[in-house]
Amino acid sequence: MRNFLPIAIAAATSFACQDVSVNWVWTGAITNSSLRLRVSASMGGEECDPNALKLFVSQEMTEIKSFNGLNVQKMSESVYLYDFHAQELASGPVQYEIRYGPNKTLRSQTGKITIPTAPGTPMSFHVAFSSCADEDSDPKVFGTIAQHEPLFFVHMGDLHYDNLVVNDVNVFRASYERMFASPAGQAMLGMDLPMAYMWDDHDYGPDNSDSTAPGREASLQAYREYVPHYPLQDKYLLTINSILTIGRPGATNPEDLPIQQAFTVGRVRFILTDLRSQRTPNEAENIPSKTVLGPKQKAWFKNELLHASGKDSGIGLIVWVNTMPWLDDERKWGHFKHEQTELVEFIKENNLNTKVPIIIASGDAHMLAADDGTYSPGNLPIFHAAALGRPGSIKGGPYSHGAIPGSGHFGLLHFEDDGNRVCARYSGRNDNDKELIGYDICNPQPGTTYHPPPVFVRKMTRMWRKARSRMITKWLHLTTLEIVTIGGIVIAIIALILRRFRSSKQEKKRD
Repeated sequence: MRNFLPIAIAAATSFACQDVSVNWVWTGAITNSSLRLRVSASMGGEECDPNALKLFVSQEMTEIKSFNGLNVQKMSESVYLYDFHAQELASGPVQYEIRYGPNKTLRSQTGKITIPTAPGTPMSFHVAFSSCADEDSDPKVFGTIAQHEPLFFVHMGDLHYDNLVVNDVNVFRASYERMFASPAGQAMLGMDLPMAYMWDDHDYGPDNSDSTAPGREASLQAYREYVPHYPLQDKYLLTINSILTIGRPGATNPEDLPIQQAFTVGRVRFILTDLRSQRTPNEAENIPSKTVLGPKQKAWFKNELLHASGKDSGIGLIVWVNTMPWLDDERKWGHFKHEQTELVEFIKENNLNTKVPIIIASGDAHMLAADDGTYSPGNLPIFHAAALGRPGSIKGGPYSHGAIPGSGHFGLLHFEDDGNRVCARYSGRNDNDKELIGYDICNPQPGTTYHPPPVFVRKMTRMWRKARSRMITKWLHLTTLEIVTIGGIVIAIIALILRRFRSSKQEKKRD
């Protein structure tokens, strides 16, 4: 009788609330024992209890586990945002459901999710990575990515292109919601793959944004609310606050700190750096203090490299998710030569990138590209993958194994670990699943080098592509009334030209 009463109450609650649905599910922060989900749900009516929404997780040979949201945030009169942490999971396949009450299933997992083995354990796996899409992007590429069943997907920024310039968290929230409601956003989340996401300029703030972006604080807050991220480094950064000074006054609030994160899968350490929120403006004077990372994050990054390269770390390979081109002589890291040189010298002085190789995964440039370290500062191999859905462009170079601009692009990184060393093979592919560029760090083969054109040609090409892209984007977002108005103006101009032409012709006949 004691057990019956709670079950009966839960069943009654489930039956009473009829107007409840899940808007979207975003999975991420996968580890050897946990998975994180952000869930947006709509509920109508006073009979609905927001706390009745739960996460249920099942695995073979284990009982179904239920989890309450660690944080339930009311976003509007009827929409709630949940933060679920599934804990104490075992290595192997996992299946989740979002339920209202014990029996009303609102959303079931569609993709394949596998919990990896413990860090430090040899494990072979593959991940997908790319960047740069918006609401108008072709969703096809996400279906192609999902077919490969990667362990997780690394999104390297430009999740949307709203280029926000207001310090209003509601505006940033709306951008996430608008993207997730679009066909491209639905296809991205529909892969149902755990995601590791780091922003770039267009989804953090405006084009080429930095620490002076008007919406910096709001952007940092919205990221923490919406993204199923790995643990952030706020505590670490705050402990060294008395040693280092941040580039923005009064930055002791966690919302005013970078969102960099790091995690280990098998014997591969992934380090995601935030190259926007602590960044000095590109146009600032080229002096040693000019920075992409900011002093605190840079200290953290160096410490991560040292720790992961230590003999007792259990790490066999480091992947630096560096969201903008490292190999660029005129922009991107090219604006920050002092800091880039500092990092290269740090790597050399500490004998890094030797026993534990370091490779770079990058986005931003709308291309597939690979460099084996021949041209890369610090001789770090570079693998680019973009754009998911934006027009193609090439940035930087030379690249030893080529550079191919285009849309519908993504990369795969296959990690093979025999217990002695970890090998990584890069495969740059299009949405038809054709490999366009490949490179294996353990079995290198010669490639066709891409050499960039002169700087002047690159600038003119970028200007034309950006203008064309903006014109197309504006045209796609015109209302029916605006299209009719423009059409009317064009017809009126053509009619006026024809009228003048006829008048001129008649005057000539009279003469």
